[in-house]
Formats: sequence, C-alpha cells, structure tokens
Amino acid sequence: MSFPDLAGAQIRCLAFAIGLLLVVPCADPLMAQSETPPESKTSPSPAVTENVDDTQEESAELAKTVREKLAAIPDPRTLRREDLAAVFITLDEGIDAGRDYIRRFAAEGKDLSRVAIDLGRLLILNVDRHVGMLAQAAKESGSPYTGDQRLAEQIYYIQEVVQLAQLAIANDDLPPEQASRAQVVLGDALMKSRKPGEAAQAFRVALNLDTSQIDADELRIKEVEALELAGEYEEMMKSGFSCLENHPRSAYLPHLVYFTHKACRHLGKLTQGRDLWRKWGPVLTAGSVAGAAVTLPGREEEELFVIPEGKETDFAMMADRQRFYEGFYQLALGEKEAALKALLKFNDEIYERINGGTDLAMPTKTYFEFQSIPMAQRIDVLHDKPAPSLEGMTWIQKNPADSESKLELRIFCDSSRGKNRQDRFLDVAKELEQEFSSQGLSVVWISGILRGDRADREIEAMKSIAAAKNLGWTYGIQAGQDKGVLDRHLVSHGGTLLVLIDADKKVRWELIDPMFWDKGLYRTVIRRLLAEGS
Repeated sequence: MSFPDLAGAQIRCLAFAIGLLLVVPCADPLMAQSETPPESKTSPSPAVTENVDDTQEESAELAKTVREKLAAIPDPRTLRREDLAAVFITLDEGIDAGRDYIRRFAAEGKDLSRVAIDLGRLLILNVDRHVGMLAQAAKESGSPYTGDQRLAEQIYYIQEVVQLAQLAIANDDLPPEQASRAQVVLGDALMKSRKPGEAAQAFRVALNLDTSQIDADELRIKEVEALELAGEYEEMMKSGFSCLENHPRSAYLPHLVYFTHKACRHLGKLTQGRDLWRKWGPVLTAGSVAGAAVTLPGREEEELFVIPEGKETDFAMMADRQRFYEGFYQLALGEKEAALKALLKFNDEIYERINGGTDLAMPTKTYFEFQSIPMAQRIDVLHDKPAPSLEGMTWIQKNPADSESKLELRIFCDSSRGKNRQDRFLDVAKELEQEFSSQGLSVVWISGILRGDRADREIEAMKSIAAAKNLGWTYGIQAGQDKGVLDRHLVSHGGTLLVLIDADKKVRWELIDPMFWDKGLYRTVIRRLLAEGS
C-alpha cells in the first residue's frame, strides 16, 4: 500500500472536510452565511484575534476530551457486565465530542488527524452495540433482522471509520506513531467490512512504521489472521514463520504457532506442519506453568523468555493441541501406526488429568471428545482394512464411472450441513473430482437421518443441492435408527466425515468436519494415495 502524493492528499483531505461541512449543519448560522472578506493590509482587530484564540482553545479542549474518553475505556477483554453502563456513557461522550470536532473544525483544526484516529477507534468499539440496538428495535417491531441485514448495518456504520482513517493517513505531516495507529484503525475497520485482504495490507503498513503507540505483537497476529480470512495461505505461512523466527518473545507466541500450523494445513505442507509442532511443542509445554522461563528454539545463548502473567493458560491450551496434531499429521503422511500411537498417548494423558480432578479447557475437551477419541477408534478398527459395506443405502443417483475408481472420496454429510457449514466444502469436493477424475478419483456422498418419515424430504433436499452444484456423484441416504452404513463407519447421525478409500478398497485416511479451507491438505493426500496405487 503506497501513501498518496502531496497534492492528492491535500485534495482528499479538503474534499472530506467540505463533505462533512455540507452534510452537517454549521453550529453558527451567521458563520454559514458569511462571505470571505476582501484582503486587507491592516492588522486583525483585537476582537477577531480573541475569536481565533477562543476557537483554537475550544478545538483543543474537544480534542482532549476525545483522547481522554478513549483512554478511559478498559480493555474489552477484561470488561465485566457491571462495567458496561459506565463504558457506554464514556463511549457516547467520546463519539459525540469527536463528531462535534469534525463538524466544526475539519477545515482548520490542528488536531484533526489525531481526533479522526481516536474517533475511529471509539466507533469500532461501539459498532457491535450500535448494530445490536438496531436489531433489538427491529425485533420489537416485529421485523427481526436477518444475518445479512445485520452485516449491512455494520458495514454502513463502519464506513465512517474508513473515511476517518483515510483522512488521517492523507495528512503527510502526521507523526509516524500516529500514522501507524491510523493504519491499524483502517485495518480493523476493513476487517469489520469483510475486506480481510485490504486489512492485512493496512496492518503490514502499520508494522513498517513507528509502532511505539501500538501492540506490535498483537498486530502481527491480526495480520496473519486477516491473511487466512482472505485465503492468502502462502502469505499467511510466510508471515507466520517470519514472526516465529524474528519475534518469538511475544505473549501471543502460542497463537503464532497455531496460525502458522493452520497455514501449513491449508496448503497441505504436512512435513512443515508436523515439524512446526515438534519444534515449538516443548516450549508450549514448558510455558504452561505460571511464571515459567523458557528457552526459545535457536536462541539457546540468549536470556530465557519469561511467560507473561496470565498467558500460561494459552500455552497450556496450545500444548494440548500439539499432542493431537502429532497424530493428525502422521496420519496425513501415511504413517498410520505412528498416528494411532500419538493419539492414544494424547487420550491417555487427558484421561489421567480427568481422573485426577483436572478441569479441561473447553477447546481441549472438544479436541479430545470430538476429534481424538473417534479418530483413534476408527484408525484402530477401520484403517488399512476393507472399507465397510454400503449395503442398505437408498441411492438417489449412481455414477457408472465409480466402477473404474482408483480412489474414492466418501463423504458423510446430511443436507442441513450441506446447505450450511459444509456448503463450500462440497464445492471443493467437486473441484477435486474435476481435477483428479482422469486419474481415477470418484466421490460418494452419504446422508444419514434418524427419522424414516423424513426420508423423502431429505432426498429432495439432496437433489436440490446436487442440481444447484451440478454434481454428478453417486449419492443417497440411510434413513431410520437401524444399524447400517453409518454404524459400520463409526459415524454418528448429524456428524460429518471425509474418508479416502484406495484402489484395494481399503480405508486409508479420514478427516472429521472437513472444510473448504483445507483444499491443499486434500490435494496432497489424494496425490500421495494415487501415486501409491499406480
């Protein structure tokens, strides 16, 4: 992102100020009607000088109010419910003062850029409350907002922030530390506007400026997260590894490791992902104790890194994930026995903690119950063995080409999931079929529903999805509570599972809750299995 040239900056700044003055009534009608006086060589009268001094003093006081109100708002992550009423009053007072300053002093206020930045930050803090109040009013009127309407209101509200940030950035005399703040405000506003790619650029610009007034470590995480939301996984991985290499002494180190892993996973960089956890896992484990001092990889000669107070829980949470992902990556790499050993070890450790009275963090509990336990069970019972029979299915559509399949991508997903959480994954599955069908890849889609009387409705729903996406797959349903296809695959009703079955009709890989963002992971595993079967 480049900064505007001087002339362009002045034009944009002036245009913004004029626009504000046009849409907002002037505080003094007499001033609005006055004309520019003819040039005079005489000195300004004392009354004029006094008025100028009063105006400057008033604008400075308003700017100070905005700064103080912003500074008075506590970190939102530490707020308690009983704090909210006072915080809302502070927000309203700060926003009113900021808008008043912009309305009255946009043309000549010397604190304009700083006020624009501070006001932008206040508006970002207020946007969820603002949209929530609108949504509540709409609900009470009998016309509740849809998700799209809430988003539209949010984007409309946040446009003021984008304009304020751009106004500040256009000032070429803006101090470097304030220029960095302006870019962060712009980036946060763009994230709220669902423009993560542009937000990542703004965050990157901010990191290359004076970061003395911002939390640079947190901003690095925000940049990586924005890159993920933008689907820029290569840049995400590059940025993640760069942060770990150059800025590991961070309170956000566990999150840096996790986001970098996600980039590797999305791209199918399996060895890099596994080795990342192996390298940083011991650090995360060591940092799980309050006040711990740890040695950072490659920095053994440097002083120890003392874990910031209160961050040991983040280190513990990611240390648990490291134990799970050891098995996850081993399975994707084709190391079934090593994967099973790693998952069983993780499960045993969790069982010991539960039996010892330890309360598990919710993310750890989720990985344990909904990922590691069922994965370990299926790896032990089903993997490298003939795939379970599909006898008992009610087929809606059959693809004759399946008989020539060298690799089957078997999807368990009902229509409700297919229209919502797994919608974009089904698109990815179609892309994979188109890419690898000439090499023998086929797709089979299976839906399981508990109530037999809803079979016809589910069939129609699957047909609708297949028609909309132009799917040529074999697909069908298993309806009712009798044991059948889902039970043979150890799949629960309502769950989603992706299974890969090789040319010998053996189960070779699986993924619980497959999502669209892991296309690189699917592609890497598919290529490996096709190569092994050739």
